[in-house]
Amino acid sequence: MLKTSYSFDGADLIASALLRNVGGGNYIDVGANHPQFNNNTNFFYRKGWRGLAIEGNDQFKELWEKDRPQDIFVSALISNVVKNVEFAIFPDNSMSTIDVSTIKRISSRFKNEEIIKQEKTTTTLFDVKNKFFNNTEIHLLCIDIENEDFNCLLGAQLELWKPGIIVIEVKNLSLYNILNNEIVEYLTSIGYRMIAKTALDAFFVFPKKKYLDWIPETIL
Repeated sequence: MLKTSYSFDGADLIASALLRNVGGGNYIDVGANHPQFNNNTNFFYRKGWRGLAIEGNDQFKELWEKDRPQDIFVSALISNVVKNVEFAIFPDNSMSTIDVSTIKRISSRFKNEEIIKQEKTTTTLFDVKNKFFNNTEIHLLCIDIENEDFNCLLGAQLELWKPGIIVIEVKNLSLYNILNNEIVEYLTSIGYRMIAKTALDAFFVFPKKKYLDWIPETIL
């Protein structure tokens, strides 16, 4: 029977295949956006998994509480440190960001009155995880925050909690030059291995997890 994907490019089905040995698991979705459409964790929620949705756009809070009430929705912007930032929300809210260069680039596509800009303070993924999921195994971590993804990793202190699978947006990455990328280089340095790639997302596994021991060492 065909499985229904709710992600861009079937990313949730790839993650599900990697996590085949996990029954009811836990996830963290950074840049969660809409609870159903183009969402990497909705597939898992429908399978009985539960987790934490982190999203800077407050407009999604009501939708998450209605559509996925057993998840925890946190309205927050994630970076490597606590800092004051400008958060730009575009008509295409999947592109909303705090990255200055991205704001400048995307703003040219819209009229000024179409863009909502808010002054906010960031936090780190490590602090949010500890507040809501301290000492809880995270099987799946998804990150998509428009060019702030690497900073999210730097502030996560992943070496202390090591999520099993990381799905993260990595644009403009050639499979012929994989190691020439800061995200790939960083995650590899702390023990992760890139195992799959779509046009937008890269998939990393932490091979020492028992539920991932089915993956042949020859492909890691």
